[in-house]
Amino acid sequence: MFVESPIWALLLCLAGGVGRTLAEPLAMRQAQQQRIWTEYLLTGDNTGKQEMPADIAYERGGFQQRRSINTPYWFDQVIDHFGSNQTFKQRMFINDDEYVPGGPVYLFNSGETPASPAYLSGGEPHTLAKATGGMLIIMEHRYYGKSYPVSNMSGPNMKYLTIDNALEDIAYFIRNAAGFVKDTIGVDISPASKWVATGGSYSATLAVWARKRYPDLIHAAYASSAPVLIEPDFYQYDQVVARALPCASDIASAVSVLDNILDSRNRTLIDKWKKAFALQDLKDDADFAGALTDQMSTTVQYYMPPAKGSDAPDSIAQLCGWFKNTRNIPLQNMADMTAAHIRNNRIDPVSAYSSDSGATNYALYQDGRAWFYQTCTQFGFWQSAPRPPLRRLRSKYVTSKWQSKPCQAFFGKDVSGIPDTQYLNDEFGGLTPDVSRVVFVNGLHDPWSELSVARNLPDSTRNVMITMPLASHVVDFYAANSRTDFGVDIARKNILEAINMFLAQN
Repeated sequence: MFVESPIWALLLCLAGGVGRTLAEPLAMRQAQQQRIWTEYLLTGDNTGKQEMPADIAYERGGFQQRRSINTPYWFDQVIDHFGSNQTFKQRMFINDDEYVPGGPVYLFNSGETPASPAYLSGGEPHTLAKATGGMLIIMEHRYYGKSYPVSNMSGPNMKYLTIDNALEDIAYFIRNAAGFVKDTIGVDISPASKWVATGGSYSATLAVWARKRYPDLIHAAYASSAPVLIEPDFYQYDQVVARALPCASDIASAVSVLDNILDSRNRTLIDKWKKAFALQDLKDDADFAGALTDQMSTTVQYYMPPAKGSDAPDSIAQLCGWFKNTRNIPLQNMADMTAAHIRNNRIDPVSAYSSDSGATNYALYQDGRAWFYQTCTQFGFWQSAPRPPLRRLRSKYVTSKWQSKPCQAFFGKDVSGIPDTQYLNDEFGGLTPDVSRVVFVNGLHDPWSELSVARNLPDSTRNVMITMPLASHVVDFYAANSRTDFGVDIARKNILEAINMFLAQN
């Protein structure tokens, strides 16, 4: 599951301003930055609001009336593949317009974002289906969008949200897809059709792991920006951000001074600087320190250079422009930048940045809450301050321990926020997964590339690695990106070549 560009004006509007994220604690927001932006790029929706579904009518016997390509279909998915046989309704979208008998079936599990029919007619999975005579099926991840196996999102009800269940969802659907597709849209999937798992960000990780776990069902995978190394203390994130920002030294200087101020425990001085940042309503000093990271992180993670001939500003140059005021110390420049960001995006700092905000809201349709549970229980991915002597662009108070602290408040005392990441790394191999017929695609501007197969390919005779030096997170994949410069066109050409090569193999 987040990406931005000449879309950048909209991106700035979204940074920290997505409606749903304002009710989430800062620790949750940091753990799921990628979810926020990916959702925007996948859906084009900058409101962050979810429409509550009406009663789901699923016609058994005979296929549903197909209204349009955007029609959702509802699959009877097992709630707990390792326990009860009870089922829930899992949302699916299908595009068979390009399908020819024997052509591939591309399955896109939407990961930490709601399933969007926008991908039925745009984005790289659609491009691949069109080029190869394939069918495209979008599967909504359990606990996201409108696909809920439970009646609320209290701690005990989150227990079915596991990687093993999510992967088995994919396998169970593929085993039953022929009947489901025939019943819903009246189309036969040829037994000769090969399945290709696809995804971007977390959903790309699922694609890689599904290919590894179910090689008999999934012939190949296309994984864009897949963090396959599960890192609970993700300090490496800032190292990529620092390399990308010309003003990184100014930011590091500002952060160092801020930490000295926080260390002083001088209430008057601390409150003075909180006010300068427009964060005076935050009571917790760690929440204040943590609130300063989103702008810099998202600027780099979703960076795309302005298109040639475009009047759009360069987002990195725009951010660093705040630090050119030599009359101020860097901390004052950072304060001016942050205050403007909060003011221009109409952010409520308390609801946006307080660690415990929204903890007892158990209502459905909170994608951020679902992702936070996954980070608390299985992933971590806490973007923390690097240790000396590494350069820090965020306060030393932004630790993995601080970011995981709200887990128990949200989900109960049994959820410590210290996930068993070793299990996933051992099970799936981390940066050296034992897989074949996978296309790994990454932009080296993307901080998440540190956790992806972006530099060393485990087996170049069986897999393909494509990197884009000037690109960032999931730019090759998402529907909103029509850009063909800065290496994206070459990457997409190579993706198609690799998929065709894989499809020709038995």
